[in-house]
Amino acid sequence: MTFDQLAPVGTGLRAGIIIVSGIICLWVANMLLDLVVPKLARMLTNMSDQTESADRLWQLRRLETFLGIGAAMVRAVGVCIVFYLAWRLITPSTAPIALIGASAFLAIVAGSTVGPLLRDITFGSMMIAERWYNVGDHIIVEPFLNVSGVVERLTPRSTKLRSLTGEAIWMHNQHIQAARVTSRGVRTMAVEVFVNDLEAGKEVIERAIQTLPTGPTMIARQVEITETEQLASNLWRITAVGQAIPGREWLIEDFAMKAILKVDGERAERTIVHGPIARYADDTAERRFKRAVRARV
Repeated sequence: MTFDQLAPVGTGLRAGIIIVSGIICLWVANMLLDLVVPKLARMLTNMSDQTESADRLWQLRRLETFLGIGAAMVRAVGVCIVFYLAWRLITPSTAPIALIGASAFLAIVAGSTVGPLLRDITFGSMMIAERWYNVGDHIIVEPFLNVSGVVERLTPRSTKLRSLTGEAIWMHNQHIQAARVTSRGVRTMAVEVFVNDLEAGKEVIERAIQTLPTGPTMIARQVEITETEQLASNLWRITAVGQAIPGREWLIEDFAMKAILKVDGERAERTIVHGPIARYADDTAERRFKRAVRARV
């Protein structure tokens, strides 16, 4: 075997060693990311749980979002580099005909695999740039009305949700047509009761709301009496406000209503004249609608 015959063998062996080394480096980098990123994410989550400032919470959620995006980008860049090196080493001097054939093959592959991936990345990048939502936000995905949960992970390609039932939901970003983001992750609701005796009415409401279950997946903030107003000589309006987790609104809309009526029914003389009624009471929504109504007048 001549030197000219051995040269391609040595070149192929060197290319194979470089490709294998690149794959090993990529695997090691991925392992390091799997070790470091979850720890940083847990640290940011703990800091978010302990902070009481809304601005600080928003900043921590943005950092957690960028952490997931950065890890995904590092993995994607590493894979692209390895594939590029492999291509250059395997075909250092490609003939025009072979180049045309390879381009046609790549076009077919790209149409079925790379195309959907690029659409995911395009949609995801636009969503991230426009700040649709962050890690830690509760969202409802359109057009899938039954798909909702807390965002656990956000990358340019996909979004991972954790539903109220504990299920992990993965979504391709290109399929997310719209996202309904819950303000502060809770639904603020008000209960209004009209009574003929203010003190008796307050006692009925306070006894009833003690039966409402509280917790991270139930009532986030217990219902409390926030306002009373005298409408007539023997008619008062009592307003109580609480916050429920999305999907648990029935605890206030239904359970609390029945509890109030039951407690009032146990009294020798009923004090509730009208109601109770439940309504949403988000401060931001009320300000926006007040501005819209003022603009129309």
